[in-house]
Amino acid sequence: MEVEMLENEEAKMKFRIVGEGHTFSNALRKRLHQDDNIETAAYKIDHPLLSEPEFYVETEGEESVKEALVKAAEDLKEDYEEIEKELDQALEQ
Repeated sequence: MEVEMLENEEAKMKFRIVGEGHTFSNALRKRLHQDDNIETAAYKIDHPLLSEPEFYVETEGEESVKEALVKAAEDLKEDYEEIEKELDQALEQ
């Protein structure tokens, strides 16, 4: 996964995630919305076959966008590890 930074300020950030689509983008957006410090978390994909997701994230200022993104990524990683563990256990039976 490659991230192309388009705008990078303390309380707002705009970036593109190369090689991803709606699946990862929607999961990240939803996880960001669970953070009370997030004012805006949205993404768009102009064309699903020709363009990359472009994110816009803004915080209320108590936490930087970078901190919010790192926290959201860690939470997603934990979620996926739990799903993997449950699938492994189900497939062993």
